[in-house]
Amino acid sequence: MKAALDWLFEPANLSLLSNLVTVFGFPIALVGLLFVGRQMKNDRLAVSAGAIGEMRASIMQRVDRLHQAKTNDDLAAWESEFKELANDLEMACAIYLDGQMSGRTGLLAKNLICDFLNMINADSDLREEMEKAIHAEDTFTNIRDFRAKVKRDA
Repeated sequence: MKAALDWLFEPANLSLLSNLVTVFGFPIALVGLLFVGRQMKNDRLAVSAGAIGEMRASIMQRVDRLHQAKTNDDLAAWESEFKELANDLEMACAIYLDGQMSGRTGLLAKNLICDFLNMINADSDLREEMEKAIHAEDTFTNIRDFRAKVKRDA
């Protein structure tokens, strides 16, 4: 064993050893990097799907509470729930703009946000409620940025 090690570490053979390590090590490292890249993409899609599922559930619960408040003719509850819906949409826009929505679930979330914002914009009463919810200059900044950047069918 000692003789083999001595042979490998002779200056004339060190170059051969270096070349062998490069020839075999580089492809193995490249395959490892490709595997890590694929795993990162899969992890990103899984995280995106989980976050979007939660976001959708939260928005749908908010819509249910809005409907209940309207059914019960509870204007104060309806206004409060609408403001919270606007806050949910603001958060969803921020998440989208941060690049946290990807894949097909990201496209679904983008379309959901666009549809809600288009619905609010098309209804003068909802638009008025949205404007009443603005209490500072930076209120709904993410919604404004989202609307400027994102189109429903683009």
